[in-house]
Amino acid sequence: MVERIQRTLELAHPQRATSITAPAPLEPTVAANNGGPETLHTVGNGAAETLRTPVAARARVVALDREMLSERRVILPDDTGAAAHAYRMLRSQILRQARAHKLKMIGVVSAVDGEGKTLTAVNLAFSLAAEPNQTALLVDLDLRQPGVAQLLWLGAEQGLDSWFEGETPLADLFFRFEGIERLRVLPTLKPVPGSSELLAHARAHELLSELKGRYPDRLIIFDLPPVLLADDFLTIAPQLDCVLLVVSEGRSRREDVSRMKELLGGVRVLGTVLNASRESEHRSY
Repeated sequence: MVERIQRTLELAHPQRATSITAPAPLEPTVAANNGGPETLHTVGNGAAETLRTPVAARARVVALDREMLSERRVILPDDTGAAAHAYRMLRSQILRQARAHKLKMIGVVSAVDGEGKTLTAVNLAFSLAAEPNQTALLVDLDLRQPGVAQLLWLGAEQGLDSWFEGETPLADLFFRFEGIERLRVLPTLKPVPGSSELLAHARAHELLSELKGRYPDRLIIFDLPPVLLADDFLTIAPQLDCVLLVVSEGRSRREDVSRMKELLGGVRVLGTVLNASRESEHRSY
């Protein structure tokens, strides 16, 4: 697998990756709750007491639009294609390491934009939540260019950007999909000025501690900004247990990946996802 990734980087496109424009979000059906895919090969100052409000019972339920999510290459738990198989392999490897080493906070990162980190974070979270003994929380902590809410068509009116401004209790910001009980989504809707300074603030540290400590067995997947394009990752890295790297065939540049690995420092790397691979696993079992 390492040789595959190295060969991919040697053949990578010489131009720097650019952002991929997602389809314009529509308005999904949201109710209050009181109580052609890519082939992947895995190798503000609000009151602090808002953090202590129970969050699971107040998650808003979003109708599951399978056709729309499929168009956006989101892999649902009952999908059977090659990409779904790859994510199940990735899930099994991550769960094995997470349970063996008591890992909970997993950052999904890439060197630059357009390499598929957000889609990878989303699909990994769905796959984890499909495991009968596992719950997952997907957090959009790319405060510079958030994309989870748009990709998933949440129709959210407020996100973590509102919480950082002190306008909204954290408990009002969680979503879940109809029929997928073990997954929660905490979105960010718009860019947050001074994001790295906010992430260094004690209030952000309290947020992460609250998310980590409320449910002992829950894995938290963070979609983070590209490592080379923002200092946000370096700010939050000490609070993460590990990271998953995303590289894209024909797009990622060798020098970018090398520099990213340098900046990771002592952060535990769980593995690498090779995104947009030209070679698909068509062998049957």
